Amino acid sequence: MDNNNNIYNLQDIKINKDKIDETITNSLHTFKKFAKLIGIPIILLILFNMFTFTVRQDQVAAVVELGKITKIIVDNIELTQGQNDSKASYKNVKIIGRKGLFFKVPFITEVRKETSKLLTYMATPELVNTKDKRQYLVAFFSQYEITHPGLFYETMGSIRKAQDTLDELVYPIIIRRINQLESEAFLNDKELLNAALDEGLSQLNQQVASYGITVRDNEIYRTLLPQTNIQSTYNKMRAEREAIAQQIRSEGKENYDKTVAETNKQEKETLAQAIETSEQIKGEADAKALEIYANAFSQDEEFYEYWRTLKAYEKTIDSNTVIYMDRNNEFLKYFSN
Repeated sequence: MDNNNNIYNLQDIKINKDKIDETITNSLHTFKKFAKLIGIPIILLILFNMFTFTVRQDQVAAVVELGKITKIIVDNIELTQGQNDSKASYKNVKIIGRKGLFFKVPFITEVRKETSKLLTYMATPELVNTKDKRQYLVAFFSQYEITHPGLFYETMGSIRKAQDTLDELVYPIIIRRINQLESEAFLNDKELLNAALDEGLSQLNQQVASYGITVRDNEIYRTLLPQTNIQSTYNKMRAEREAIAQQIRSEGKENYDKTVAETNKQEKETLAQAIETSEQIKGEADAKALEIYANAFSQDEEFYEYWRTLKAYEKTIDSNTVIYMDRNNEFLKYFSN
């Protein structure tokens, strides 16, 4: 009985082993199929990356083959060409003005990429003297871009070194331009200041062209008075404003006096003309009245004489007048009668 049980157990073990072997074989076969399906795209992707490279729109690149730059990929071909011609060893370097996908030779071609975005150099505030010996604390900045990645790769190698180089070049050029300006023009005449900075910008680009850099803008963003000069500058500004105020007051007083004199003159002329016209009208009226009286009283001369005498009495005799009657007095003849 025991022997029969042992035989059955051995048969079961053999059957289970065969099933396990079959399962393992099927799993290995499935894995090989899966690995084959996944592996081919991965291999293709690796090969694609080995034989190609991409330059984004915000990048420039220098292609190096066996340690020598053979081509550069940039935004502005004309500008880069001018920098390229400045160095004889770059005569055969190819300049490409498009971005995107490019082919390369694995293990031979090396691609050096840099940003094509505007970079900002910030200078530390410095004391600057104007032409009239006024001193100001000036802070300025420059914006630049990498326009020739080949020259930049060989001369600078990094943005940090480019910043240090600009620190040595930008400062003296801007300061020299400020030194040539009067303080009034430096502070208030933005057109003159910008023209001076643009002139310095042109000179600066001539110096940095060999580094593969182009400076786009120089700007002064802060101007402060040194603490030691604030009071003296304030006093001078106050004196200047007081002088201007006094001049304005003097001009106003002169204008006022002139206006008053002119008004008085016009008043007198108008009054004189009015008096003259009034007298003329009055004279004409009196003449007309006399003419009317003459015409009226000529019709009765005795009554006219009587009326004129009464008028004379009215003007010469009042309640306090003492009259001495005299028959020989022609003026009192009507009293005598």
